[in-house]
Amino acid sequence: MSTNPYQTPEGQLTTDDQAYGEIEFFSPSSRINRLRYWAHGVLFALGFYAIAAVGFALFSFVSPWVGGPIIAIAYIALVVTSVIVMIQRLHDLNKTGWLWLLALVPLANIYLIVILIFFKGTPGANNYGLQPPPNKTWHWVLALAFPVLITVILVAVAIPAYNQYLERAGLQGLDAQYEQQSDYPADDATTEGAADDAGYPTEDASATEEQTYESVDEATYEEAPAEEGVIEGEVEATEETETPQ
Repeated sequence: MSTNPYQTPEGQLTTDDQAYGEIEFFSPSSRINRLRYWAHGVLFALGFYAIAAVGFALFSFVSPWVGGPIIAIAYIALVVTSVIVMIQRLHDLNKTGWLWLLALVPLANIYLIVILIFFKGTPGANNYGLQPPPNKTWHWVLALAFPVLITVILVAVAIPAYNQYLERAGLQGLDAQYEQQSDYPADDATTEGAADDAGYPTEDASATEEQTYESVDEATYEEAPAEEGVIEGEVEATEETETPQ
């Protein structure tokens, strides 16, 4: 111990409320706040998608026996890291990490998601360690990139689907208009045909005329023999008159 009266006192000037704990990505004993929860989750998800993309490429172009195990390993790694991130966030809330099992229970998982995303962690130290250090720039970038990425994916999926819907609706409208137009010209054509046919004899009229001509011819043929009989009778009567008694 120094005897200098002007020397500053020696002692622990930093309290637990001011100290920060170390963050270990794969250690469930660490604590992470809300922003880090988003950032770490996005980071692990991007890693999973990168490995899974390689696995699917090998599965399709090389062999299922090569790509299949890679995809399975990537999926298992995503599940494990997701559980670790949830436990770290629960520790920041001064809650036991076993609450992550609520993620497997319907409706209860909604409560878990709400407290993980929206509830603020314990200030200072708690039963699970010191508070996490201040956030860094890359935490903000990844955390804000996640909703933007989700929005871009939804828009990329929604725009082609909407365009296909418009195309189908347009084709259906054109079909309906075509059907309507195809109905009206048929009626007009019928009316015009009737008007044109009015100036020409119809089949019924022609048949009637033919029957009339046949009747006239038959009557003429019947009258002709009758007239011949009358003439012959007159001739015979004349001859009898002229013959002397």
